[in-house]
Amino acid sequence: MRKGDVATVLSYVANRFHSEVELLVWPGNWGYAERTIRGNSTTLSNHASGTAIDLNAPRHPLGKVGTFSSAQKGRIKKILADCGGVVRWGGNYNGRKDEMHFEINAGTAAVAKVAKAIKAGKKPGPSGGATSSGGSSSPTYTTVTGSTPLVKLYHKGEPVKRIQKAVGVKVDGYFGKDTQTAVKAYQKKRGLDADGIVGAKTWAKINGKSSSSSSGSSSSGKVTSKAPAFPLPKGHWYGVESKNKKNHSGYYKSDQAGIKQFQNKLKARGWKITADGKFGPATQKVVRQFQAEKKISVDGAVGQVTWSKIWESPVT
Repeated sequence: MRKGDVATVLSYVANRFHSEVELLVWPGNWGYAERTIRGNSTTLSNHASGTAIDLNAPRHPLGKVGTFSSAQKGRIKKILADCGGVVRWGGNYNGRKDEMHFEINAGTAAVAKVAKAIKAGKKPGPSGGATSSGGSSSPTYTTVTGSTPLVKLYHKGEPVKRIQKAVGVKVDGYFGKDTQTAVKAYQKKRGLDADGIVGAKTWAKINGKSSSSSSGSSSSGKVTSKAPAFPLPKGHWYGVESKNKKNHSGYYKSDQAGIKQFQNKLKARGWKITADGKFGPATQKVVRQFQAEKKISVDGAVGQVTWSKIWESPVT
């Protein structure tokens, strides 16, 4: 980087990024390079003047969008705001995005003003070459291996990638705070202790198995139990109370046993649901989520198809 105020500001950005967005991993962090802008044979890049840095470049390739989570983008936005507008992020480009890229985007006087505040410790988070927020050193990630190891915060490796894929966060193999939060939500949804630690019970859900022998699922994730006979006449369904005579909400006691039966099965599969024999909004919400997961018609009602899927589809 260019010496002086530019280096102070960009080092501050990199420190904040490391502490608040994601750990910087070597190799893959770039600075000065005497070259033109990619795709342009005449215009020099900010890298050529030492006024730009690329952070964790292999994770955030040029032109690719969505390499950061919403939470991470929010933290980047805060860092930029704290820099008083003198730094521009490539993820905010109007044209081709460059999410690895941060560059000086203001004149000498404006950059000097921000650099002075950083040096004086008037900016939040790490200033200059300071340590991460809180004064503690950055966490070290421990590598884990195997099919179902115990995995928790600050672990890394192939098992972490499988976990991230299952809980729906960016798959980078690093079990950071975003992954921990997603794991807790995944566990809560499936009736597990939401501690953010992936042990035997959470692995069982991820792998399509239940932690108890009553699950009816095999090691391949396929459910071996067969659905019991649908309790209602053909063309009827369980749903929230309505005037439709084919709808059964549990208003009549004779319908409550069937509702309680599928509620208990959903609960056994890991869904958080009360088995009270009443088809209210809470049950409808879980049914809709289940239908969406199994890619069947999302109508929030339990007819013959949904009833069968509750017993016979793989636990995912």
